[in-house]
Amino acid sequence: MAASTGLAQAGTLDFVAFGAGTYGSSISLGGATITNTSGGNILVGAGAAGAADGFCSLNPTVFNCEADTEIAFSSAVKNLSFDIDGTNPGDAVALSIYGLGNLLITTLNFSTPDQTVDLSSYGAITRLLFDDSSTGAGVGYSTFTFDLVSQVPVPAGLPLMVGGLAAFGALRRKKA
Repeated sequence: MAASTGLAQAGTLDFVAFGAGTYGSSISLGGATITNTSGGNILVGAGAAGAADGFCSLNPTVFNCEADTEIAFSSAVKNLSFDIDGTNPGDAVALSIYGLGNLLITTLNFSTPDQTVDLSSYGAITRLLFDDSSTGAGVGYSTFTFDLVSQVPVPAGLPLMVGGLAAFGALRRKKA
């Protein structure tokens, strides 16, 4: 059993350290796993102006950035923001945001070129799904920043103590 303390430390997805290039359908870095759910490769270096600070998921048949993507964080994050880069007319993506317990928080739609997406108002986030429906060259994602939410374990005896107090209260009511 764990309880969140609200403690947080800053985090990023550091694509520069990962290195520009084409990789398999899944990469892991900075406490997250990025998966091209359309079956193609991940292209690192798809940020603004080809900078190595971002990525896109390549469509397996036409080698452009029009594939669906999942980012699964290894622990909950808050104050998440990132950039959507290089969209052309006709490019669009639906972003589904998931929180604790894998519950869908909301879905947002984007078709405006080059913008920063601020998800700080959505609380703890564990997973993002990008459903790309682009008809242009597709989109890339970069400059991911967030706060990691620390988890502190509850002492092992605490549930036993709570159970004992509840039993004691029930016995006391029964005598009255």
